[in-house]
Amino acid sequence: MSRLTFLAALAAAVQCGDPAIAADKTPPTAAKTPAFEKTVLPILKARCTGCHSGTKPKAGLDLSSRRGVLTGSDNGAVVRLNAAESSRLWGVLASNRMPPKGPKLTAAEKGLIRTWINEGARGTGKDSGTSGELGEIRLEDLSEEQREFWSFQPPRRHPVPKGLQPENARRVRNPIDSFILASLQDRHLKLSPEADRASLLRRLSYDLTGLPPADHELARFLANPSPDAFRHEVNRLLASPAYGERWGRHWLDTAGYADSAGVLSSDVPLPFTWRYRDYVIRALNANKPYDRFLHEQLAGDELTDYWSVYETADRLPANVVEGLVATGFLRMAADASRPDFKTIKNADALYHYPTLNDTLQIVTSTTMGLTIHCARCHSHKFDPISQVDYYRMQAIFMPALRPKQWIPQVQRRLLVASAKQKTAADARNAEVDANLKRLTAEGKTLDASFRDKLYAKRLAALPEPIRADVAKAVRTVAADRNPVQQYLASKFAAQLRPDQKALATLLPGEFPEYAKQKSRLQSETGSWQRRRVYLEEIRALYDMPGDVRTPLLRRGDPLTPGPAVAPGVPVVLRTGRSLEWKAATPPARTTGRRLAFARWLTHPGHPLTSRVMVNRIWMHHFGQGIVSTPDDFGSSGAAPTHPKLLDWLAREFIESGWDIKHIHRLIALSSVYRQVSRPAAEVVARSERVDPDNLFLWRQSLRRLGAEPFRDAVLAVSGRLDQRPFGGALRVARRPDGEVNMADGQPDNRRSIYIQILRLNPQTMLQAFDQPTIEINCSRRSQSTVATQALTLWNSRWMEKAAESFAIRVTDTDSRQVANRAIGLAYSRPATEQEQQVIVEFLSEQSQRHLTGADGKAVASDIARQRAIIDLCHMLLASNEFAYID
Repeated sequence: MSRLTFLAALAAAVQCGDPAIAADKTPPTAAKTPAFEKTVLPILKARCTGCHSGTKPKAGLDLSSRRGVLTGSDNGAVVRLNAAESSRLWGVLASNRMPPKGPKLTAAEKGLIRTWINEGARGTGKDSGTSGELGEIRLEDLSEEQREFWSFQPPRRHPVPKGLQPENARRVRNPIDSFILASLQDRHLKLSPEADRASLLRRLSYDLTGLPPADHELARFLANPSPDAFRHEVNRLLASPAYGERWGRHWLDTAGYADSAGVLSSDVPLPFTWRYRDYVIRALNANKPYDRFLHEQLAGDELTDYWSVYETADRLPANVVEGLVATGFLRMAADASRPDFKTIKNADALYHYPTLNDTLQIVTSTTMGLTIHCARCHSHKFDPISQVDYYRMQAIFMPALRPKQWIPQVQRRLLVASAKQKTAADARNAEVDANLKRLTAEGKTLDASFRDKLYAKRLAALPEPIRADVAKAVRTVAADRNPVQQYLASKFAAQLRPDQKALATLLPGEFPEYAKQKSRLQSETGSWQRRRVYLEEIRALYDMPGDVRTPLLRRGDPLTPGPAVAPGVPVVLRTGRSLEWKAATPPARTTGRRLAFARWLTHPGHPLTSRVMVNRIWMHHFGQGIVSTPDDFGSSGAAPTHPKLLDWLAREFIESGWDIKHIHRLIALSSVYRQVSRPAAEVVARSERVDPDNLFLWRQSLRRLGAEPFRDAVLAVSGRLDQRPFGGALRVARRPDGEVNMADGQPDNRRSIYIQILRLNPQTMLQAFDQPTIEINCSRRSQSTVATQALTLWNSRWMEKAAESFAIRVTDTDSRQVANRAIGLAYSRPATEQEQQVIVEFLSEQSQRHLTGADGKAVASDIARQRAIIDLCHMLLASNEFAYID
């Protein structure tokens, strides 16, 4: 039967209603109710599943499972619980319109299906079914395989492996080594040797701060014989303000951070977004516990009881302001909405719901590593996440992101002030406005009075015979002037009636009294303007007042809303703890849903939160996570290479008080982290036969610097880096040649994290080196090797400027000293004898080339040598060794 015929048949049936799906509620069942698998499914298999099953069932209706029946077709639900007569499936079966060919259902078969629908459409629990009208999964509906999938189980602290061979046991520094070595031993592999100390410090410095070690830091470390020298460096770098800037960039990627709306071609910059960036940096530097870090970002307003404090406190405490700024996390999704969008038809579908959906994707991928967005239009094809699960999650955020009460992005601001402060500021500013209005009126009166005096004075100075005619000509409208008047006006109008700009100069010069009074008015105006109170603003998320309804959208379409759903979390994740919250009652200003979700997310038994975060930390230290799909811990994602180690780290993370720096310290102090990335050829040949992708970490990974660390390293090595932290985004602008670079007046030597990120106009150098274009968020950056990178390195004026500054740092009359200094700064290691010799020869030859300028004129030898050193520095900054972490 054709799809069109089937849909037409369903459309002719009685339409179903939209009862609300309540949280954690399943329909009542009776012992006599036919179970789907035993009675209904055999009927459907015999009559219907020939067309309605498989990967592409007709009309999108899969009748091979209870879940498929209750999910419905492309045209919506076909079963209404407890109401067979108004269910479309029953309608087409009862009328014999289905099946179109072959035997129709018998009266007894129809009776079984009718009874099954009328009594709750229950299943036995083995089928992945639902208890809601459009696809809710119950825990008992999940198969054993689904319930026991590794990432849906709470992490366990597995015993640290023992029984290592003596050679391996000697390499153990902490439990990480034991887990990795046990895995390698099982595969007859070994750890590679430890990297040299200079390489270790360079690696550690870039990993933790995104900057190379300063030359004096490297010298101090190399001279320190203490066995705790490396531990000291780990602690020093974790305490550095640069740590929060480096790891803040990692977090901002996953949060989808950008400084612009990024939907319409105008790519409107968003004010105050940078405050959230600074919050992240400060939180990481302070080692804020990760659970608190999430609580603040998901529900900082609810956590600190913002509205109560706002209404009663004299001023907002710092922790309340911090909590509000943190909710900027939930304002990161791209959004083109404007106040005039209220007049646009289907604005909800076009603009509001996409932003809400993207926000939910950012939250779930960042915190839980799940691709829950697949369930927006239909139940997830791979993971046991139903469409109802998706909209229950959406209901958590719906009070703040209501399509029907949408706050345009330009208006999403809260004042950093209490109600008392705002009232006082409003009163003060009203007084200021009243006085400025008075002074403006006085100024206009003063100007008019002396303008008339100037007119009278200058008119009186004219010869008496023409005085009256000139006055009349000037007063007459230009279009009504006769030829004589036109002539007189052209000669005398500008003299008698100067324009406003001319009057500003003429009146004080002609009339001392005017100058005195004007000065007084300007002084008073300035005094009142200085009294104006300017309250800081932040982009924050908060609940809107009034009741809220979250409809389940059929096929994800806002134009076809279905039944309402209550807040909740995916059933498969309720094994440890369900979402616990109390419905707010008036006059409460917030529902508490987001805070309840944040607490559920960070309870110790949650299977995903701790695993996802430690995996992300691991990924940034080794180039790949234990789970290589950091935003997909579901069945379509990668399996962990070291599942017991991942669990051990997750439990260690929780039991340490969600201490992020503790995990860094464990990783950095392990022997696994300290390996060379390029062991001897025979080791590589032997190990790559077993593990060509280094999944089991028999060596460290050679990694290229990301876009921001590369740019920051160029600034640091050249001596140009300005490490002042925080503050507004450094504006960028598109140049006539198409390059996007710092706008006029903006410094070009601050750390890259402070550069404005425009979604549609990314900074050219950062984009060339794979800074992600933020559409939603980025859990793992891609890495490309393309010609534009080399062109950027060699043709950028910014790189030339860096090379010039670098050259000043290393200039010396002794070319070997130049070589040692330049190699030491660029590569954080001494120059080899061969490198010294090559550089000496290069400087000699290149100096000779520069003795003749581009214009053919002779160049002084000292200038020619300096240009040769600049060329050397430029080459080092553009080299592979500079760009890679060994």
